[in-house]
Amino acid sequence: MCGIAGYAGLHRPELLGPMTDAMVHRGPDDSGTWCDPEAEIGLGHRRLSIIDLSPAGRQPMCNADESIWITYNGELYNYPEHRERLVKKGYPFRSQSDTEVLIALYETMGLDFLKELNGIFAFALWDAKKRRLILARDHAGIKPLYFRQDGRRLYFASEIKALLKIPGAPRELNLASVPDYLTFLWVPGENTLLNGIKKLEPGHYAIWENGRFETKRWFDLEYVPDESRSEEEWTEAVHETFMRTTRRQMVSDVPLGAFLSGGLDSSSIVACMRNVFPDRVINAYTVRFDRGAMAKEQGVDDYPYARKVAKALDVRLKSVMLHPDVISLLPKMVYHLDEPDADPAVFPSYLISKLAREDGTTVLLSGTGGDEVFFGYRSHQAYRLYERFAWMSKFPFSSIVSAGVGASNSLLGAQNRLARRVAKFRRGLTERGLARHLEVADWSSHAVREGLFDDTVFDSIDTYDSAECMRRYADDFRGEGELNFHSHLLVQTFLAAHNFLYTDKSSMAVGLEARVPFMDVELMRLSAQIPERYKLKGNVTKSVLKDAMERYLPRDLIHRKKTGFGAPLRTWIQEDLHDTIQFFLGPGQVSRRGIFKPEQVRRILDENAAGKQDHAYLIYALVNLELWMQSFVDAPGVEVTL
Repeated sequence: MCGIAGYAGLHRPELLGPMTDAMVHRGPDDSGTWCDPEAEIGLGHRRLSIIDLSPAGRQPMCNADESIWITYNGELYNYPEHRERLVKKGYPFRSQSDTEVLIALYETMGLDFLKELNGIFAFALWDAKKRRLILARDHAGIKPLYFRQDGRRLYFASEIKALLKIPGAPRELNLASVPDYLTFLWVPGENTLLNGIKKLEPGHYAIWENGRFETKRWFDLEYVPDESRSEEEWTEAVHETFMRTTRRQMVSDVPLGAFLSGGLDSSSIVACMRNVFPDRVINAYTVRFDRGAMAKEQGVDDYPYARKVAKALDVRLKSVMLHPDVISLLPKMVYHLDEPDADPAVFPSYLISKLAREDGTTVLLSGTGGDEVFFGYRSHQAYRLYERFAWMSKFPFSSIVSAGVGASNSLLGAQNRLARRVAKFRRGLTERGLARHLEVADWSSHAVREGLFDDTVFDSIDTYDSAECMRRYADDFRGEGELNFHSHLLVQTFLAAHNFLYTDKSSMAVGLEARVPFMDVELMRLSAQIPERYKLKGNVTKSVLKDAMERYLPRDLIHRKKTGFGAPLRTWIQEDLHDTIQFFLGPGQVSRRGIFKPEQVRRILDENAAGKQDHAYLIYALVNLELWMQSFVDAPGVEVTL
């Protein structure tokens, strides 16, 4: 993996050094720049060497006549097949890198080459003959790419902090997206929380030509169930495809290992690795949680399960303890994430990546995406329950569930895990389509969020509609089935703007590449054809994948209850983060910002402390927002100290 940066529509080669230097963690092995003064194009690159470690793999890279230049971040998993085909046609390759294969594919196919790519990537390609710059991002948004337009000028980079190294770059909070952030804990779509800085969306490309900039979609996934195969045939198809796709993501010229939580997805990946390399030492990495904190959180420590998987598959497992004082890493995580993201799962992701890198491993395979592809979330189970209750008169039944919510809050407390789940289930019960998805995805209360904003700020965003940012993804859905619709939205938003964001940024913070076999194009297309009842069989999530993996993993591990890959957030808020919260969300600091009402913030803190309401994620989101503003609004992308 690497870091890329560049500009178009101006000649400022002195910008490339500071922009690439801001991302040295993404590419500690090498760096390079190239510019064309006449064309007003400049490209920069930071290199993390994975394939072809020789100088021949340096970037920016060009073709033989220097009419095509590229700066590329990613891995192309099907590059060996393309390279072999192009060699037979006489293409004059000068390296063994997948970067040069990208150039060759574009040179021989034009923009149609995007549909031939199976990998994780973001790149900028300059075509000197056509005088156009092409930006592109992979099918699922696994690798990031940000850009800023200034008239006919265009700036782009793998990370926001690189764009802030441009003199005069605006650092203004995008107030219109703050409600989205407080709703989802991250910002979906093309927007960021900085005015003027946007994300190129998953499966899209953009063309800059003579100062004009236009984006278009290049990847589509159609969910059309194929009823011609039996359940057993689908199980075999999943097995064969998953083994093949994971195997091709294991190509690397540097040490490769895996995340191993002990859950089905990561365990399946490690099982495939062992199947491919029966005699090789395989390194897997995991996190251990403080048992006292997890007990308070009513959570489960996955470490014993990870150990059991490691023993069953004969792999070497190393672990790192997630101590309560890990919260001291918060400013570092805010800095590396570039965008505020209020999911504490970033801490385990970062610590595991750091452990692996210090152990000499440069590439880790991750199970991210398995839940979206094969219906693995509790929200999928909730959707199935909604289907079963659909025949009932919704109003009487809704009243019954509402009574259950009240009873669970009274008996168990608003912060109890069961009470929280019942309350969220109730919100989606009487909705359908996009509205239901939004209720399930919402991490706080609409009324509470509205009451937070200062009156002047609220007046400027009073047309806010939490559905608006999601509507076009709903409209883009092609296929059948409400469960497929839900997963489609998760892939387009939750994965692209959240899970992949923190997975990429937390791993690249230590110069480590994370790969996600479940998001292989071939496997995604296969899953989209599987009838919903085989992915979620009754109440059994990921049923067809579990059946496929029974030949490799102990049955009790495959069928154990799902646990989240997170952290004891509520305990942190009550204990380790308490003083930080009181400082950053105190009335003085809140008043100085002028975004929220100090008295409403205090009410939220008091209700949460008393256990009357569960505002944990909202509070954590507000703390992250304040720290992020100190790093990216008050300063041009720097790490602050607590």
